[in-house]
Amino acid sequence: MKRACFFSSEGLQNINRQQYSIQDINILKDLGYEVIIASKISEIPWNVDLYFSWWGAGSILPLIFAKLTNKPIIVVAGGNEVLFYKDSVTQKVAGYLDSAWYKKIAVRIVLKYADELIVVSKFMEREIKQLTLRSVNLAYNSIDVDKFYNTNNKRKYISSIFNFDQRVYSLKRGDVFLRAIPHVLKNYPKQKFLIIGSDIEKHPNIKLLIDDLNIKHAVIFVTKISNNEISSWFNQSVVYVQISDTETFGVAVAEAMSTQTPVVVSKRGALPEIVGDCGEYVDHNNPESVSVGIIKMIKNESGYILGERSRDRIIKKFSYTQRKKIVEKIINKING
Repeated sequence: MKRACFFSSEGLQNINRQQYSIQDINILKDLGYEVIIASKISEIPWNVDLYFSWWGAGSILPLIFAKLTNKPIIVVAGGNEVLFYKDSVTQKVAGYLDSAWYKKIAVRIVLKYADELIVVSKFMEREIKQLTLRSVNLAYNSIDVDKFYNTNNKRKYISSIFNFDQRVYSLKRGDVFLRAIPHVLKNYPKQKFLIIGSDIEKHPNIKLLIDDLNIKHAVIFVTKISNNEISSWFNQSVVYVQISDTETFGVAVAEAMSTQTPVVVSKRGALPEIVGDCGEYVDHNNPESVSVGIIKMIKNESGYILGERSRDRIIKKFSYTQRKKIVEKIINKING
């Protein structure tokens, strides 16, 4: 049996719970490979037929193994580390521009010497040209539509997913979401808001903001949940909100859409590419705009219709089968 090493520097725990890792491990298995999973240099095997790695900078490690053993390596450049990203309000740099010098070097080496590169959206396909002019393969992330489907639960929450790490909190516009809540409560005083992320108790400044906004009674925090549990929370949501300043794909948005949960999103990064005409777009820097989008969905002005169309869009454009075909084609190409 052929052997492949799947590598991600995120750590074994994250590899085993993240949909984007799970999809590619399963694809490699379906294509007849015995898959060895690695997240650090000591776990990378020598005797494999293929290296398959996620992320730009971290992929430098399996790239070294691939070149020393004369084996092919496919790299998924799926994150902000290959983007020249600046915050739309503060102009503060992030992604590649904010990386340490050695990570920038690692990214450039990986992009130059990987046998094949995969990006997960047309947005990324455009943006990565600032770092490399070589051709890349577009392979959208896939959604497990058999796991993320409408269970006809009673829907009661307005939900969002972000943690309170300052970088993520800012990127996902967590403060704008929180500041939108009072506007919604004026119209729907009993509405509950669900935030899936890190422990609020560790972030006194955000607790203080919640107290100042007088929304503590309306906000529920959920932490340490598995990917399998997220579908259940989506199915309890009237609306899912993701108002990121940029996204290279937007897996959670696509998963919510697969459960027929209406989505409210920004027009940034790859989000319009994923959502199409099946969501409500808002100004992600304006709490009132976000609240208006949420209220439209609560009123069911377009929510249910969009929810039904959303799942159809995910099935047609972001299926496991489609990604598998592209990955298989890439592997056949590098194997001659």
